Amino acid sequence: MQVFYLHRPTFFIENGSRYTWCDVPGADPRIGRTKRVGVDEETAISWEDYYKISADVPDVSEPSMYRFAPEDDGRYRMVWFQNGPWQKATDYRGMTNALMDLYLEPEGMKHIARRVTDFFKAAIERGVRETRLDAIMFGDDLGMQKGAFMSNDMFREFLFPYYKEICDCAHSHGLHVWFHSCGDCFDLIPQLIEAGVDVLHPIQKYALDEKKVVETYKDDLSFWAGMDLQQVLPFGTIEDVVDEVHHMIDTFYQPGKGKLILTLGNRLQDNVPVENFLTFLKEAHEYAVQVGQRQEETTDERD
Repeated sequence: MQVFYLHRPTFFIENGSRYTWCDVPGADPRIGRTKRVGVDEETAISWEDYYKISADVPDVSEPSMYRFAPEDDGRYRMVWFQNGPWQKATDYRGMTNALMDLYLEPEGMKHIARRVTDFFKAAIERGVRETRLDAIMFGDDLGMQKGAFMSNDMFREFLFPYYKEICDCAHSHGLHVWFHSCGDCFDLIPQLIEAGVDVLHPIQKYALDEKKVVETYKDDLSFWAGMDLQQVLPFGTIEDVVDEVHHMIDTFYQPGKGKLILTLGNRLQDNVPVENFLTFLKEAHEYAVQVGQRQEETTDERD
């Protein structure tokens, strides 16, 4: 499998480039900042500045958009776009403001979603013309450790229509849609499926009940299941890692269907012991081979 990043627009304008999410001179709040702010507020701008942003940025004609596409070697190929409409709203406004904006500035939030959706759709059209693709991926962290950031009704109003447009565009070109959401997004999964999401990542341990997710949605989704990076991989023993790999494969793999791609729950951090990471890779391969062999033996006995 070949996975590569889209060349992403800068958030604030650099060197006059229109391949940016904000082309308003001086809007970057980090310029001249002397006090500390929350990590989610670092790029937050006012609605006044947001509405000064040109309608046609990011510039979808940017020649370098697919510069990271590797040479096609025949494997399944997926381009990883970036944050979707919800997280782009938190980039523009900060998490606290964005949550309040769902109530106080609904049209502004929809304007951001439209900007992101139009860019993603243009990127899909560029991708199928300029390289070979099998899938796109984008992500929005919809969940907290327990529960979603918004109700089903709010998701329906503010995100579902835009997700569906993106998925419909990808599907019209024969592409799969892979979607990332950290946290507990269980209540929103039916709408993700309805919108057209094909593969869900990472089914976060301790935020979601993995078995419940699989039993409920196994006929509608494939799972890019992520190894836990909150407890098991950084702080567990070698035996804990082995046990967790077995648990994940036994939980997510569906005999005769597959529907499991095993990975990490998020980016690998420096608190993960090298031995644990290598054990994860080794055991994932070896145990998957064992499970596959057992299935073949069972199939042969039935025949």
